[in-house]
Amino acid sequence: MTLEPGDHVWYWNGKISQDLDIPQSLWFPEFQGPTDYLGHGEEIFNFVIYADEIARGQPHMRNHGGSYAWLSNNPGNITGIPGGPDFGQFPGKFNWHQFLIFPSWQIGIDAIAKLLQGPKYVNRSITDAFALYAPASDGNDPGRYAQDVATALGLPESTTIGELDDDQMVVMQNKITEIEGAIPGDTFAYDSPDLPEELTALLS
Repeated sequence: MTLEPGDHVWYWNGKISQDLDIPQSLWFPEFQGPTDYLGHGEEIFNFVIYADEIARGQPHMRNHGGSYAWLSNNPGNITGIPGGPDFGQFPGKFNWHQFLIFPSWQIGIDAIAKLLQGPKYVNRSITDAFALYAPASDGNDPGRYAQDVATALGLPESTTIGELDDDQMVVMQNKITEIEGAIPGDTFAYDSPDLPEELTALLS
């Protein structure tokens, strides 16, 4: 395994995994549920490799630094599939829940507008757009999401995405970023002594 920009890894106790999920069955074979790390949650980290730095967070832990949105330069928490639309992300690179990973924060911000102005969303009302963007099946409250975005815009929820001008789209992008919760974590240079040696040994 060699790590390159756009890759993510899970790290715990000298072990590294590129699985989308923390490999509980391998690391914690006696686990009893999806958030059971047998008391080791604080020791698990998610790293994302970038061209000029390495980001680290603990997105699996409530109220800890380094959310998926921040780690992946993906303020909209946009998901994708292999071979899916190009929004400027690292091709074929994903973090947990199929979150896209972007080379920079600005590219991730721009991706929100590209997605919403695309054919899947542009003719939908704010209400219908966020029922798709943040479905209840993922644990979201799409009605509240749409209401919060419409309030930020000062527009009715029946407004279609295609009716928004550039300035209004920026307001929407910023509100989405706020709702999705980009919590900063830590960043390191490639030669930082604070990085696990098991990770630095894999850097290309």
